Amino acid sequence: MNKGDIRMKSRRKNRRLTIMGMGSLKVEGDRKTQEVYIANTSKGGAGIYIHKPLKVGTGVHITFTQRDLAGERRFEEQPGTIAWCSRCGSVYAVGIKFADNR
Repeated sequence: MNKGDIRMKSRRKNRRLTIMGMGSLKVEGDRKTQEVYIANTSKGGAGIYIHKPLKVGTGVHITFTQRDLAGERRFEEQPGTIAWCSRCGSVYAVGIKFADNR
């Protein structure tokens, strides 16, 4: 990079798709699922917003809710691990690394 170049090089392996959707999160050891806001997703993981902090390394199952072309609701569940968690105003921004991402 040139000295005046302020762009940062991304360390991401997979391209990220920015979305704004709802989903649910089941944290290992918890009985209840939590509603989450899904901000982005990629082949390797997802970025979400949630009301409670989550410990890095915790196992989770995230369920994406979407509608197909016929308007039918579809659900896709993906296991993963909390990669990072950071307070963002009154909520927490959380990164999830999908389990099958090596």
